[in-house]
Amino acid sequence: MHKLYVSTDGNGATNHVVLFDFCKAFDLINHHILLEKLLTYDIPGQVVCWILDFLTFRRQRTKHAIDCSSEWHYVPAGVPQGTKLGPWLFLIMVNDLEIMGMDVWKFVDDLTMSEVVQKGLPSHIQEAVDSLSRQPFLHDLQLNVIKCKELRICFGKTSPTLDPVKVNGRSFVVSSGKNLGLNVSNDLKWNVHIAALVKKASSPLFSLKQLKRSAVAPSELILFYVTCIRSILDYACPVFHRALPSYLSDDLERQKRAMKVIYPLLSYTAALKESGLSTLHERREVISLKTFAGIKEDKSHKLHELLPKNTTGRYSIRNNRPFNLPKCKTERCRSTFIISHIFSQ
Repeated sequence: MHKLYVSTDGNGATNHVVLFDFCKAFDLINHHILLEKLLTYDIPGQVVCWILDFLTFRRQRTKHAIDCSSEWHYVPAGVPQGTKLGPWLFLIMVNDLEIMGMDVWKFVDDLTMSEVVQKGLPSHIQEAVDSLSRQPFLHDLQLNVIKCKELRICFGKTSPTLDPVKVNGRSFVVSSGKNLGLNVSNDLKWNVHIAALVKKASSPLFSLKQLKRSAVAPSELILFYVTCIRSILDYACPVFHRALPSYLSDDLERQKRAMKVIYPLLSYTAALKESGLSTLHERREVISLKTFAGIKEDKSHKLHELLPKNTTGRYSIRNNRPFNLPKCKTERCRSTFIISHIFSQ
Protein backbone atom coordinates (compact mmCIF):
# COMPACT_ATOMS: atom_id res chain seq x y z
CA MET A 1 0.00 0.00 0.00
CA HIS A 2 2.87 2.37 0.78
CA LYS A 3 4.19 1.89 -2.76
CA LEU A 4 0.77 2.58 -4.29
CA TYR A 5 0.34 5.85 -2.39
CA VAL A 6 3.87 7.18 -2.92
CA SER A 7 4.11 6.29 -6.62
CA THR A 8 0.93 8.25 -7.45
CA ASP A 9 1.52 11.27 -5.21
CA GLY A 10 0.64 14.25 -7.39
CA ASN A 11 2.84 13.26 -10.33
CA GLY A 12 0.24 12.12 -12.87
CA ALA A 13 1.65 8.59 -12.91
CA THR A 14 -0.49 5.47 -13.01
CA ASN A 15 0.15 2.42 -10.87
CA HIS A 16 -0.90 -0.61 -12.87
CA VAL A 17 -1.63 -3.47 -10.46
CA VAL A 18 -2.51 -7.10 -11.17
CA LEU A 19 -3.67 -9.43 -8.40
CA PHE A 20 -3.15 -13.07 -9.37
CA ASP A 21 -5.06 -16.09 -8.13
CA PHE A 22 -4.04 -19.68 -8.79
CA CYS A 23 -6.36 -22.67 -9.13
CA LYS A 24 -5.58 -25.22 -6.40
CA ALA A 25 -2.04 -23.88 -6.11
CA PHE A 26 -0.98 -26.18 -3.26
CA ASP A 27 -2.34 -29.29 -4.99
CA LEU A 28 -0.47 -28.83 -8.27
CA ILE A 29 3.12 -28.23 -7.15
CA ASN A 30 5.51 -30.31 -9.24
CA HIS A 31 7.72 -32.36 -6.91
CA HIS A 32 10.61 -32.51 -9.40
CA ILE A 33 10.76 -28.72 -9.76
CA LEU A 34 10.44 -28.37 -5.97
CA LEU A 35 13.40 -30.72 -5.48
CA GLU A 36 15.52 -28.68 -7.89
CA LYS A 37 14.72 -25.50 -5.97
CA LEU A 38 15.37 -27.12 -2.57
CA LEU A 39 18.83 -28.17 -3.72
CA THR A 40 19.73 -24.56 -4.57
CA TYR A 41 19.37 -23.58 -0.90
CA ASP A 42 21.75 -24.36 1.93
CA ILE A 43 19.50 -27.08 3.31
CA PRO A 44 21.07 -30.25 4.75
CA GLY A 45 20.63 -33.27 2.51
CA GLN A 46 18.93 -35.24 5.28
CA VAL A 47 16.25 -32.54 5.57
CA VAL A 48 15.66 -32.55 1.80
CA CYS A 49 15.26 -36.35 1.88
CA TRP A 50 12.86 -36.06 4.80
CA ILE A 51 10.75 -33.50 2.87
CA LEU A 52 10.63 -35.76 -0.19
CA ASP A 53 9.64 -38.71 1.98
CA PHE A 54 6.89 -36.55 3.46
CA LEU A 55 5.54 -35.64 0.00
CA THR A 56 5.89 -38.87 -1.98
CA PHE A 57 3.68 -41.95 -1.84
CA ARG A 58 0.85 -40.04 -0.19
CA ARG A 59 -2.60 -41.52 -0.68
CA GLN A 60 -6.07 -40.10 -0.36
CA ARG A 61 -9.66 -41.16 -0.82
CA THR A 62 -13.12 -39.62 -0.67
CA LYS A 63 -15.66 -40.55 1.98
CA HIS A 64 -19.14 -40.67 0.43
CA ALA A 65 -21.05 -41.93 3.47
CA ILE A 66 -20.44 -43.44 6.89
CA ASP A 67 -19.65 -46.87 5.44
CA CYS A 68 -18.85 -45.91 1.84
CA SER A 69 -15.50 -44.58 0.61
CA SER A 70 -13.70 -44.48 -2.70
CA GLU A 71 -10.58 -46.47 -3.49
CA TRP A 72 -7.20 -45.20 -2.30
CA HIS A 73 -5.23 -43.29 -4.94
CA TYR A 74 -1.69 -41.96 -4.87
CA VAL A 75 -1.19 -38.20 -4.99
CA PRO A 76 1.58 -37.48 -7.55
CA ALA A 77 1.89 -33.73 -6.90
CA GLY A 78 1.13 -30.97 -4.44
CA VAL A 79 1.85 -30.29 -0.78
CA PRO A 80 -0.57 -30.95 2.10
CA GLN A 81 -2.57 -27.94 3.22
CA GLY A 82 -3.11 -27.25 6.90
CA THR A 83 0.50 -28.07 7.73
CA LYS A 84 3.39 -25.84 8.79
CA LEU A 85 5.51 -27.19 5.97
CA GLY A 86 3.01 -26.63 3.13
CA PRO A 87 3.17 -22.79 2.90
CA TRP A 88 6.95 -22.87 3.38
CA LEU A 89 7.37 -25.25 0.43
CA PHE A 90 5.15 -23.10 -1.78
CA LEU A 91 7.27 -20.06 -0.90
CA ILE A 92 10.34 -22.01 -1.99
CA MET A 93 8.68 -22.38 -5.39
CA VAL A 94 8.03 -18.65 -5.91
CA ASN A 95 10.83 -17.09 -3.86
CA ASP A 96 13.19 -16.52 -6.80
CA LEU A 97 10.48 -15.12 -9.07
CA GLU A 98 11.52 -11.76 -10.51
CA ILE A 99 10.02 -9.83 -13.42
CA MET A 100 12.23 -7.12 -14.91
CA GLY A 101 10.81 -3.62 -14.43
CA MET A 102 7.98 -4.78 -12.15
CA ASP A 103 7.39 -4.78 -8.42
CA VAL A 104 6.37 -8.28 -7.34
CA TRP A 105 5.00 -9.13 -3.90
CA LYS A 106 4.67 -12.77 -2.87
CA PHE A 107 2.87 -14.20 0.14
CA VAL A 108 2.34 -17.96 -0.07
CA ASP A 109 -0.09 -18.39 -3.02
CA ASP A 110 -0.98 -14.69 -3.26
CA LEU A 111 0.99 -12.93 -5.98
CA THR A 112 0.75 -9.23 -6.80
CA MET A 113 2.52 -7.41 -9.63
CA SER A 114 2.61 -3.66 -10.13
CA GLU A 115 4.13 -1.22 -12.61
CA VAL A 116 4.45 2.55 -12.30
CA VAL A 117 3.54 4.04 -15.69
CA GLN A 118 4.74 7.61 -16.02
CA LYS A 119 2.51 10.12 -17.77
CA GLY A 120 2.63 9.75 -21.55
CA LEU A 121 4.50 6.43 -21.52
CA PRO A 122 3.15 2.98 -22.46
CA SER A 123 2.57 0.12 -20.04
CA HIS A 124 4.58 -3.10 -20.30
CA ILE A 125 2.67 -5.13 -17.75
CA GLN A 126 1.09 -7.38 -20.40
CA GLU A 127 4.56 -8.56 -21.42
CA ALA A 128 5.33 -9.17 -17.75
CA VAL A 129 2.17 -11.25 -17.32
CA ASP A 130 3.08 -13.29 -20.39
CA SER A 131 6.58 -13.75 -18.96
CA LEU A 132 5.09 -14.93 -15.67
CA SER A 133 3.04 -17.60 -17.42
CA ARG A 134 6.24 -18.98 -18.96
CA GLN A 135 7.93 -19.52 -15.58
CA PRO A 136 8.87 -23.22 -15.12
CA PHE A 137 7.07 -23.59 -11.78
CA LEU A 138 3.85 -22.40 -13.41
CA HIS A 139 3.79 -25.18 -15.99
CA ASP A 140 1.58 -27.27 -13.71
CA LEU A 141 -0.30 -24.36 -12.13
CA GLN A 142 -3.21 -22.52 -13.68
CA LEU A 143 -4.27 -18.92 -13.18
CA ASN A 144 -7.86 -18.56 -12.04
CA VAL A 145 -8.83 -15.80 -14.47
CA ILE A 146 -12.20 -15.27 -12.78
CA LYS A 147 -10.48 -14.27 -9.53
CA CYS A 148 -7.57 -12.32 -11.06
CA LYS A 149 -7.99 -8.54 -10.77
CA GLU A 150 -6.49 -5.55 -12.57
CA LEU A 151 -6.45 -2.15 -10.86
CA ARG A 152 -5.47 1.18 -12.41
CA ILE A 153 -4.61 3.78 -9.81
CA CYS A 154 -4.22 7.29 -11.20
CA PHE A 155 -5.06 10.74 -9.83
CA GLY A 156 -4.13 12.82 -12.86
CA LYS A 157 -6.59 15.19 -14.48
CA THR A 158 -6.97 12.73 -17.35
CA SER A 159 -6.64 8.98 -17.02
CA PRO A 160 -4.27 7.36 -19.54
CA THR A 161 -5.58 5.00 -22.19
CA LEU A 162 -4.16 1.59 -21.35
CA ASP A 163 -4.97 -1.73 -22.95
CA PRO A 164 -6.52 -4.20 -20.49
CA VAL A 165 -4.31 -7.00 -19.27
CA LYS A 166 -5.44 -10.35 -20.65
CA VAL A 167 -4.88 -13.93 -19.53
CA ASN A 168 -6.14 -16.64 -21.87
CA GLY A 169 -7.85 -13.90 -23.90
CA ARG A 170 -9.86 -12.62 -20.94
CA SER A 171 -9.53 -9.20 -19.26
CA PHE A 172 -10.37 -8.47 -15.61
CA VAL A 173 -10.30 -4.71 -14.96
CA VAL A 174 -12.07 -3.84 -11.68
CA SER A 175 -12.45 -0.82 -9.39
CA SER A 176 -11.45 -2.76 -6.26
CA GLY A 177 -9.80 -6.06 -5.44
CA LYS A 178 -9.00 -8.08 -2.34
CA ASN A 179 -5.38 -8.66 -1.42
CA LEU A 180 -4.40 -10.46 1.80
CA GLY A 181 -7.75 -9.59 3.35
CA LEU A 182 -7.64 -5.91 2.38
CA ASN A 183 -10.08 -4.50 -0.16
CA VAL A 184 -7.94 -2.14 -2.27
CA SER A 185 -9.82 0.42 -4.38
CA ASN A 186 -8.50 2.29 -7.40
CA ASP A 187 -9.14 5.60 -5.60
CA LEU A 188 -7.14 4.35 -2.56
CA LYS A 189 -10.09 5.11 -0.29
CA TRP A 190 -11.32 2.68 2.33
CA ASN A 191 -15.10 2.81 1.87
CA VAL A 192 -15.30 -0.63 0.24
CA HIS A 193 -13.03 -2.21 2.85
CA ILE A 194 -14.86 -0.74 5.85
CA ALA A 195 -18.21 -1.81 4.39
CA ALA A 196 -16.83 -5.34 4.00
CA LEU A 197 -15.59 -5.38 7.62
CA VAL A 198 -18.94 -4.16 8.94
CA LYS A 199 -20.77 -6.79 6.91
CA LYS A 200 -18.44 -9.55 8.09
CA ALA A 201 -18.89 -8.52 11.73
CA SER A 202 -22.69 -8.49 11.50
CA SER A 203 -23.03 -12.29 11.66
CA PRO A 204 -21.12 -12.79 14.95
CA LEU A 205 -22.87 -9.69 16.30
CA PHE A 206 -26.18 -11.48 15.74
CA SER A 207 -24.75 -14.51 17.56
CA LEU A 208 -23.82 -12.21 20.45
CA LYS A 209 -27.47 -11.16 20.73
CA GLN A 210 -28.54 -14.81 20.78
CA LEU A 211 -26.07 -15.56 23.56
CA LYS A 212 -27.39 -12.61 25.55
CA ARG A 213 -30.94 -13.96 25.25
CA SER A 214 -29.63 -17.28 26.57
CA ALA A 215 -28.52 -15.49 29.78
CA VAL A 216 -24.79 -15.96 29.17
CA ALA A 217 -22.70 -14.05 31.74
CA PRO A 218 -21.35 -10.61 30.66
CA SER A 219 -17.75 -11.77 31.15
CA GLU A 220 -18.33 -14.60 28.67
CA LEU A 221 -20.03 -12.23 26.24
CA ILE A 222 -17.04 -9.88 26.41
CA LEU A 223 -14.74 -12.82 25.64
CA PHE A 224 -16.91 -13.76 22.64
CA TYR A 225 -16.93 -10.16 21.41
CA VAL A 226 -13.15 -9.76 21.68
CA THR A 227 -12.48 -13.10 19.99
CA CYS A 228 -15.09 -13.18 17.23
CA ILE A 229 -16.03 -9.55 16.50
CA ARG A 230 -13.26 -7.17 17.50
CA SER A 231 -10.63 -9.34 15.82
CA ILE A 232 -12.47 -8.80 12.51
CA LEU A 233 -12.60 -5.02 12.93
CA ASP A 234 -8.94 -4.84 14.01
CA TYR A 235 -7.50 -6.84 11.13
CA ALA A 236 -4.57 -5.02 9.44
CA CYS A 237 -5.78 -1.76 11.01
CA PRO A 238 -2.38 0.04 10.92
CA VAL A 239 -2.65 0.10 7.12
CA PHE A 240 -5.83 2.19 7.04
CA HIS A 241 -6.27 3.66 10.54
CA ARG A 242 -4.86 7.14 10.00
CA ALA A 243 -6.32 7.40 6.50
CA LEU A 244 -9.91 6.97 7.68
CA PRO A 245 -12.17 10.03 7.57
CA SER A 246 -14.30 10.53 10.67
CA TYR A 247 -17.47 9.11 9.12
CA LEU A 248 -15.75 5.81 8.26
CA SER A 249 -14.15 5.64 11.69
CA ASP A 250 -17.58 6.12 13.27
CA ASP A 251 -19.09 3.50 10.98
CA LEU A 252 -16.42 1.02 12.06
CA GLU A 253 -17.16 1.60 15.75
CA ARG A 254 -19.44 -1.46 15.91
CA GLN A 255 -18.32 -1.91 19.49
CA LYS A 256 -21.12 0.46 20.50
CA ARG A 257 -23.72 -2.05 19.37
CA ALA A 258 -21.93 -4.90 21.12
CA MET A 259 -21.74 -2.98 24.39
CA LYS A 260 -25.43 -2.11 24.09
CA VAL A 261 -26.20 -5.81 23.83
CA ILE A 262 -23.99 -6.81 26.75
CA TYR A 263 -24.82 -3.86 29.03
CA PRO A 264 -28.25 -2.60 27.85
CA LEU A 265 -28.72 -0.26 30.83
CA LEU A 266 -25.33 1.48 30.62
CA SER A 267 -24.07 4.25 28.39
CA TYR A 268 -21.24 3.47 25.97
CA THR A 269 -18.68 5.20 28.21
CA ALA A 270 -19.90 3.35 31.30
CA ALA A 271 -19.96 0.05 29.41
CA LEU A 272 -16.34 0.52 28.31
CA LYS A 273 -15.33 1.22 31.90
CA GLU A 274 -17.22 -1.83 33.15
CA SER A 275 -15.70 -4.11 30.51
CA GLY A 276 -12.19 -2.67 30.68
CA LEU A 277 -12.14 -1.98 26.95
CA SER A 278 -11.13 1.12 25.00
CA THR A 279 -12.83 2.54 21.92
CA LEU A 280 -11.87 0.90 18.65
CA HIS A 281 -10.30 4.17 17.47
CA GLU A 282 -8.07 4.29 20.56
CA ARG A 283 -7.20 0.62 20.18
CA ARG A 284 -6.27 1.06 16.50
CA GLU A 285 -4.02 3.97 17.41
CA VAL A 286 -2.22 1.90 20.06
CA ILE A 287 -1.76 -1.00 17.63
CA SER A 288 -0.51 1.37 14.94
CA LEU A 289 2.01 3.01 17.29
CA LYS A 290 3.31 -0.35 18.50
CA THR A 291 3.65 -1.62 14.95
CA PHE A 292 5.60 1.45 13.85
CA ALA A 293 7.83 1.27 16.93
CA GLY A 294 8.64 -2.36 16.11
CA ILE A 295 9.56 -1.44 12.53
CA LYS A 296 11.65 1.51 13.68
CA GLU A 297 13.63 -0.42 16.31
CA ASP A 298 14.15 -3.65 14.37
CA LYS A 299 16.54 -3.00 11.50
CA SER A 300 15.95 -6.51 10.17
CA HIS A 301 12.21 -5.87 9.82
CA LYS A 302 11.11 -6.15 6.20
CA LEU A 303 9.41 -2.73 6.35
CA HIS A 304 12.39 -0.95 7.93
CA GLU A 305 13.70 -0.03 4.48
CA LEU A 306 10.62 2.15 3.96
CA LEU A 307 11.83 4.53 6.66
CA PRO A 308 13.81 7.56 5.43
CA LYS A 309 17.38 7.98 6.57
CA ASN A 310 17.96 9.37 10.03
CA THR A 311 18.55 13.08 10.25
CA THR A 312 22.14 13.88 11.16
CA GLY A 313 23.54 17.31 11.82
CA ARG A 314 26.43 19.06 13.45
CA TYR A 315 24.24 21.24 15.63
CA SER A 316 21.52 20.37 18.11
CA ILE A 317 18.24 22.07 17.32
CA ARG A 318 15.05 22.28 19.36
CA ASN A 319 12.86 20.36 16.89
CA ASN A 320 15.38 17.70 15.95
CA ARG A 321 13.50 14.81 14.28
CA PRO A 322 14.71 11.21 14.04
CA PHE A 323 13.92 11.11 10.30
CA ASN A 324 14.09 13.38 7.30
CA LEU A 325 10.54 14.39 6.48
CA PRO A 326 9.41 12.94 3.14
CA LYS A 327 7.98 15.29 0.54
CA CYS A 328 4.26 14.71 0.13
CA LYS A 329 2.19 16.65 -2.37
CA THR A 330 -1.16 15.32 -1.19
CA GLU A 331 -2.86 14.67 2.14
CA ARG A 332 -3.68 11.23 0.78
CA CYS A 333 0.00 10.29 0.77
CA ARG A 334 0.69 11.99 4.09
CA SER A 335 -1.99 9.90 5.83
CA THR A 336 -0.37 6.55 5.01
CA PHE A 337 0.88 4.34 7.84
CA ILE A 338 4.64 4.93 7.58
CA ILE A 339 4.57 8.59 6.53
CA SER A 340 1.93 9.69 9.06
CA HIS A 341 4.02 8.25 11.90
CA ILE A 342 7.17 9.91 10.58
CA PHE A 343 5.47 13.31 10.65
CA SER A 344 4.21 12.70 14.19
CA GLN A 345 7.66 11.84 15.57
